[in-house]
Amino acid sequence: MTIQEPKSRRIDPSAFRRSTILVAEGDRGLRRTLRDVLLGMGFPSIVLASTAAETMRQIVEQRPSVVLLDHKLPGTNGSDGLTLTRRLRRDNDPLPIILMATAPDVALVAAARDVGVNEIVRKPLSMEGLVLRLMHVLQVPRKFIRSPGFVGPDRRRLVDRRRNERRAETPLPPEQERRQKPSRRTAERRKPPKSA
Repeated sequence: MTIQEPKSRRIDPSAFRRSTILVAEGDRGLRRTLRDVLLGMGFPSIVLASTAAETMRQIVEQRPSVVLLDHKLPGTNGSDGLTLTRRLRRDNDPLPIILMATAPDVALVAAARDVGVNEIVRKPLSMEGLVLRLMHVLQVPRKFIRSPGFVGPDRRRLVDRRRNERRAETPLPPEQERRQKPSRRTAERRKPPKSA
């Protein structure tokens, strides 16, 4: 059985050539490394920011296609990128945001989802993971939801897609496989009656 690769995992370089990325990262070395890597990937325009105030200014001036946002970006209340995301979403800005975090635990992932972050990548960054996240937000953008309780990307389609991928890739454990098969007694009851 072959599993068809989702469209979001097929790299379309033309999506890179049309996009501007804002890298909002407090660490100067990582900021420069990301700029060089993204330029090598084919992004024509990389905008850099080191603080929350500079990030907001660049978003207004440059209108980037995607923001790579450091979770611990300096200059935000509470010292995290979630505050900046919350502010953008409160202003109904549908800009795709990929949060970069050193050790994203369940609480951080839930908080990021609740403020409207599109994707999360773990630091140190895997270039393959970064490319997949970028392609996902650029090629398969999610519908933006505005409601009294939430402003941000619609996560339902992503959850369904990931659940289906896991089902296709993961065989059932023997005890669950047995539960899925009808017992002999149940199979006997389900047999159609013999006609005379």
